[in-house]
Amino acid sequence: MNKKMLVISAHPDDMELECGGTIAKFISKGYDAYHLILTSKYVDKASSSSLQRQNEAYEAARILGIKEVFFFEYSDSNIPLDGDIISKVDNLIDRLKPDTLISHHPFDSHQDHKVAAEIMFAVSRQGRISNVLSGSPLPYRPNIFAFKPQLFIDISGTIDLKLNAIRAYKSQFERYGGELLIERIEAMAKYYGWAIGCEYAECFEVIRMDDSLW
Repeated sequence: MNKKMLVISAHPDDMELECGGTIAKFISKGYDAYHLILTSKYVDKASSSSLQRQNEAYEAARILGIKEVFFFEYSDSNIPLDGDIISKVDNLIDRLKPDTLISHHPFDSHQDHKVAAEIMFAVSRQGRISNVLSGSPLPYRPNIFAFKPQLFIDISGTIDLKLNAIRAYKSQFERYGGELLIERIEAMAKYYGWAIGCEYAECFEVIRMDDSLW
């Protein structure tokens, strides 16, 4: 039976930016990966519909090799932190039984990302998930210096999949810089790779980890 990974993100494109290379790498090593996106209603200045952003998430999942994408019905900037949403995620975890869980960092400056991190802590209680990792916030977020990575993962073999998954979000891509965004994400991966002596890497804070990760 394949190992399973569940990635929980607040919005479409969040986790492709933070850990798309790691997701693709784990899939290449035999993991079944699943992506839970907590929102499906978006109010922003981009000329895109909620349906378009969901379809972009499905395309990004196809590129990375993610097995299934789930959407909850919450609106961006309005994700609750209560028993109802935690129960919904609990039910999904009971169904999937993931070995590894990845979500946002609790000190991320975006309120939705903070809520996703708190949900990660709640649903991984009592050791029910062997490996729990918190992804790297992007450098433009003010609390980036609160992030203290302990785990670096070589993504040299999957960096192109990560970048192409980011490009799949056409409604957001040009809005956030287009190929300049790609250059910046690639540069960040090079910086983390330099830290461990490889070409490209992503990094995480470890909430819980054992030998089953690999």
